[in-house]
Amino acid sequence: MIGKIIIFAAVHMPKMVSKKVIIAVLSIAPLLSFSQNTVRIDSLAEVLESVGKRDTSIVDLYLQLGWEYRKSSPDSTILYSQKALELIERLNATNGIANAYNNLGIGYHYKGDNVKSFEFFSEALNQAKEYKDTLQYGHALNSLGRLYMSQGDFIKSYDSYFEALKIFQRMNDQGGIGYCYKSLAELYQTQNNFEKALEMSEKAFHIRVETNNLRGQISILIEIAGIYQQKQNFDKAFDHYLQAKVKAESIDDRISIASIDLGISKLYFEKDKYDESLIFGLKAQDEAGRTSNLDLLGKIQLQLGKVYFEQNKLPKSELFLNQVIKNTELGKEISLQRDAYYYLSEIAKKEQNIAESYDYFLRYSELDQALNSAEVARNIERLEAKFEIEKKDREYELLLVQQARDEAVISRQKIQNIALLATVVVVSTLLIFIWVMNNKRKAANLKLREKNEEIDAQREEIGRQNDYINNQNDKLQKRNTDLAQINQEKDTLMNIVAHDLKSPFNRIQGISELMKLSGLSDEQKNYNALLQDVSQSGINLIRDLLDVNSFEDGNQRKDISEVDAGDMLLEKAKYFYADAKAKNIEVITHVQDSHAHLMTDRVYLSRILDNLISNSIKFSNRDSQVVIGATKENDKIKIVVEDSGLGFSIEDKKHIYKKFTRLSAKPTAGESSNGLGLAIVKTLVDRLEGEIILDSSPGKGSKFTLLFPISLESGLKKEAPTLL
Repeated sequence: MIGKIIIFAAVHMPKMVSKKVIIAVLSIAPLLSFSQNTVRIDSLAEVLESVGKRDTSIVDLYLQLGWEYRKSSPDSTILYSQKALELIERLNATNGIANAYNNLGIGYHYKGDNVKSFEFFSEALNQAKEYKDTLQYGHALNSLGRLYMSQGDFIKSYDSYFEALKIFQRMNDQGGIGYCYKSLAELYQTQNNFEKALEMSEKAFHIRVETNNLRGQISILIEIAGIYQQKQNFDKAFDHYLQAKVKAESIDDRISIASIDLGISKLYFEKDKYDESLIFGLKAQDEAGRTSNLDLLGKIQLQLGKVYFEQNKLPKSELFLNQVIKNTELGKEISLQRDAYYYLSEIAKKEQNIAESYDYFLRYSELDQALNSAEVARNIERLEAKFEIEKKDREYELLLVQQARDEAVISRQKIQNIALLATVVVVSTLLIFIWVMNNKRKAANLKLREKNEEIDAQREEIGRQNDYINNQNDKLQKRNTDLAQINQEKDTLMNIVAHDLKSPFNRIQGISELMKLSGLSDEQKNYNALLQDVSQSGINLIRDLLDVNSFEDGNQRKDISEVDAGDMLLEKAKYFYADAKAKNIEVITHVQDSHAHLMTDRVYLSRILDNLISNSIKFSNRDSQVVIGATKENDKIKIVVEDSGLGFSIEDKKHIYKKFTRLSAKPTAGESSNGLGLAIVKTLVDRLEGEIILDSSPGKGSKFTLLFPISLESGLKKEAPTLL
């Protein structure tokens, strides 16, 4: 079928042009199978071959073929539109002129030449107005709206869309109404107004259902799913992807099916559901693999590489990422290559292959810089095009004004010539003639004045909108300042409240100690012991709150000194002996290297070990063991705290280092737990430039491994912020 199109192009093109066009068509032939409705194109090509070269119906066929090629081959759109114009001129016809100029504008828009696109859309407006082609007038307005939107002129875009929508609604043209709603949905998305975007997309979808436009329905459903995905509404996005997939499968649209499966895979990936993401990613690969769409296949393979990376299946991830680079080298898909090199660098880093990781990262950086440079160039080109379009727009308005003046001058001159020839007309006829002339002059001046007033009003409206935007920015900046001040006041208030609460709990502890000496009964001793436990829990909570706030202050300077990790572990074993003995838990120490010395902050390290050992005893069953040990490995000191207690679930591990987190496991003897211990541990380990690794599963205990550098240099002390 594609061959018929190529043969037809060679037959009907001028001799000098045909070779170039054939080469162009051959270069895009692999894309036609997925970029456009090839059944439609083949059908039009067959009809085109069967009609006479001077038959007026060929104009419509040229225009339809130009429209179908707009995405895959905009040069073909331009070619067929020009042929349509040439044939219209030879046949001295008028039907289809505005349509041809609209198609030319669309062709140049897809080529990226927005200035030429603007010129042809403006000409389409003129021709449609002159020949009263209301339908094409509406399409030209809608196309201009898209052009303005691509240049960032959202006010003109909005006005053009709604003017086109009114025209299509008056004509009851459902196809045009649907296009306007889809255009408005895209405009609202650029403004992050997702509710209005959804409203417009839903309207466009219902119209395409009524007109039985199945491909259009699939496109809108995918767009709606994307909007819900931006709104973080997983269920709605998933539902619309499934609806689109059912419709795509009914017409065996493999590219749409693969795109939908890729969208669902990304949806699950954002929810950290990597198994489900993998399932749909593999489905997308299977569908895309049956086509020649290397661009889509590259996106799918990149997604699979990311999923396998998150699942820590590094060989599989590396396989797909290398395939991405291989498949995208021909198409120069720099963004896909860049992301692939980034993940390859991360894989090499995980595998401790630093040289390879650095090499991949260099390639990633080069591609990222190239993309940034290209984006800057595109922005400059877009701004230049915008200024050129605005210039053309002003020239067009001035041309209309000048045209009105010229028409008035021509009309006046004709009347004056008639007046010279009509010297024999009676005075009354001459007076009537002068009166008519004056009225026409006044009407022309009035029309010109109204046009100038309209331009002034638009300028004032733009000025008011700019003032409103500046005012909103000032308010937002003030709100951010207020929030920062409130946050600072919150931290200060928490410190004050915590310090003030600590004193009553200390008094309770002191009174309780005195009561022990006053000869209490057994029942009173039990109550007194409970009172001590409650007050101690309160003191511990206040201490943890103050520590969390203090440790999170990045301005606090570390006190670096030499610490023997083995000696400190032995001290901790003695310190927690009573707590462990109460639950008949044996604390076993393994200090394999008597010289496990490191330069670090003794207070921070001690607090880390207190929290980890205390937690191991709290969450271990009676008659069990807690193992602690320290050793030197290469240029690091390794400390291990291991128990055979309740362990952590997969869900626990996601939130284990967050403040005030209540995990699934509970202390085995009813001990208190405020959810701050592990948050403090993580903060202090980071401050000591260390690493904490957890190996745990439910019911099989937990093993915390700490890795610290042997030498930690103390940073310069920063000036602490003043509390207001």
